[in-house]
Amino acid sequence: MQSIITSINISKPLSKQKKPDYVCEPGDPRVKKYGWQRSKFRGYLSIDPDDEETIYISAIESIKKGNGDFSRLIRNLHKKGFVIKVPAPFPKMEAICKHLGFINVPELWPEMGETIDCYVLSPNASSAPVKKED
Repeated sequence: MQSIITSINISKPLSKQKKPDYVCEPGDPRVKKYGWQRSKFRGYLSIDPDDEETIYISAIESIKKGNGDFSRLIRNLHKKGFVIKVPAPFPKMEAICKHLGFINVPELWPEMGETIDCYVLSPNASSAPVKKED
């Protein structure tokens, strides 16, 4: 997953950059069917170029907060067998990840020169993500 950090220039809006193939903006047909839609989210997901069954969630925002869209997205991706990773989450996202059953698996990111907290939900997780009333 080394190339994600180095290929996206955070000082320039993502919409103005040529995006690598593994970056999925809302509405991208590869993940739209799981709930990743422009009407629900801003930002992007990344499909691991070395493992297309792993999705990184690192820069997203729900448009309608508290609506359950993020929980549904996670449940849908989990049901389809994706490994879902949330690297270095902000405190609120960390709490959401814990609530949904993610576990913290420190991951080495050479581009950053350090090991970071990475919350992971594996398709083999003993419990499915929490089903919140929608």
